[in-house]
Amino acid sequence: MYEELDEYLLGVFTLDYWYDEGFSIARDMLEKFNNSDWAKLQTNVLSKPIDWQVRFAYCTDSGINDDVIINTLTLLSNIDNDELFETCVDSLRGIVSTNNIGLISDNLTIQRIEKLLPKCGVVTRKIFEDFIGKLQKMERNSSS
Repeated sequence: MYEELDEYLLGVFTLDYWYDEGFSIARDMLEKFNNSDWAKLQTNVLSKPIDWQVRFAYCTDSGINDDVIINTLTLLSNIDNDELFETCVDSLRGIVSTNNIGLISDNLTIQRIEKLLPKCGVVTRKIFEDFIGKLQKMERNSSS
């Protein structure tokens, strides 16, 4: 299944197609991954083109394989590409929970968000602020 996802994410799509239908097809593929597919993904994700990485980050969702998804998104968020970083944070924001906050809360990610906040647009600012707010709330709740 990894090979099928890989080929699909390398495809040429219109933006409308990707956001209307394509990401859902990719998400369905991720739901069918076995342990071997997850291992291949983790091994190869950093060697993929940025467009592939952004598409992957966009189609992730909680409940698929949270630990691998979180680790992979965290890895991708360290790449110097603002669109990829924003997409990773947006996806992590939907996955973060009290069960996995330890995997997500990373000072480097927070520092990068704080660095980008003054120059980002309204929508990205909302995503970043919501993500930081969720992390802070969960950290407060876990320390109480």
